[in-house]
Amino acid sequence: METSRTYTPLGLYRRRRKEHFNEQLKNLKLVVDWTVWVYLLIPGLLYFSGWYVSLWSKPLPSWATGLTLPALTGLIDIIMITGGILIFVEEADVLFLKSRSLWMRTLMKQGIYRACLQHLGKMIAITALTSPLWSRVYDMSFIHIVLIAIWFGAVASFQVIVLHMTKVRYIGWRRWIRMIPLAVAMGMITIGVTSWIHGHIWTMLAGIVAAILLLLMVGRMRLEMKGTFEGDVREDLRERLKFTALLLSRSVNKPKAPRTRTIIFRKQRKLLRHRTISNRTAETAFKAFFRNSSTMKLYLQLGGLSIAAVALPPFPVNVIVCGLLVIMLSVLFHRSWEVFATSEYVQLVSYDSEALNRAGLTMVRMLFVPLGILMGFSLGAAWLGWLEGVVTAAAVVAFGLFVLSITGWIRYIRSA
Repeated sequence: METSRTYTPLGLYRRRRKEHFNEQLKNLKLVVDWTVWVYLLIPGLLYFSGWYVSLWSKPLPSWATGLTLPALTGLIDIIMITGGILIFVEEADVLFLKSRSLWMRTLMKQGIYRACLQHLGKMIAITALTSPLWSRVYDMSFIHIVLIAIWFGAVASFQVIVLHMTKVRYIGWRRWIRMIPLAVAMGMITIGVTSWIHGHIWTMLAGIVAAILLLLMVGRMRLEMKGTFEGDVREDLRERLKFTALLLSRSVNKPKAPRTRTIIFRKQRKLLRHRTISNRTAETAFKAFFRNSSTMKLYLQLGGLSIAAVALPPFPVNVIVCGLLVIMLSVLFHRSWEVFATSEYVQLVSYDSEALNRAGLTMVRMLFVPLGILMGFSLGAAWLGWLEGVVTAAAVVAFGLFVLSITGWIRYIRSA
């Protein structure tokens, strides 16, 4: 009895879906250290919960009140097209399933159902996270928010199926020249229709019904497509390996082709006016930091996250976060200098310890000042206003330079 239930179209789909889930869970356990993530997730969830409650109970920040409905809908539409459809078709199925239309239609139908439920759940979560904006900025009731979540879920399912039909038909540049205009057109239509229907319940219901009808139509078209077995296998393999590739990208470095020329600082231009030994060493270390693609990428990521971390929270949390980020960046930049100071390049030259210390302090200051200006201005602009942001930028830079001097002095005393 167990064998007969397993070797049915629906049983085969459920077995492959379970195997896929167990495989993803196994990969996650191999890469993620849950002890570390518990210490990161619990404070993160507490902080996010407090920030989310503040969006309901406190005055909204200026970026929230100034966010227009088309802009918010456009951002949500970008999230819509990030998913895909997984129908669990394998290469070996060409021996049996390809000639069994019932089995193939069952796998495809269950995959479409699964994708629609996933995107509906994703849009419900996104709408719940942005519900303070829908309620307080756009004056929508609870019923309106529920209907807009269902609308987004139906539209997301429709867009994913339409794009999936293109993916299984074409490869390479032919796929992109069809997908990009199609995604842009669907996004523009979604923004326009959402702006039109969000004000009344009857228009939202009509939009949901129309989206569901279109969803049923494209779902039927997808089931009746012929000659897409190779494309289905290719897209299924890509979807199944997407999460694994994301995990491996954080733990395994991808081999890179050797560069003959760097992205920036290609020419030997002077950055510091005074050409002392310490200044020239600091300039060399600064250029080496940005000529390394990994450290430059980390610098840009830290800059973007730091700006968001000081601009989004309310006062006084933003000030506390800014101070902690300054200390963290100070430690990080000093460690980057230590990596350079202990490299073979520096060991070839005999440096005076005092000159080497001045060079390190100059280099970390050069790294911090751009981020300090952006962090301070973002803090002041989101908290007080655009003009006050200049004052807070100067204050953050001054505080950062003070922290860099203290940490540099402590490191110099320890190394002496």
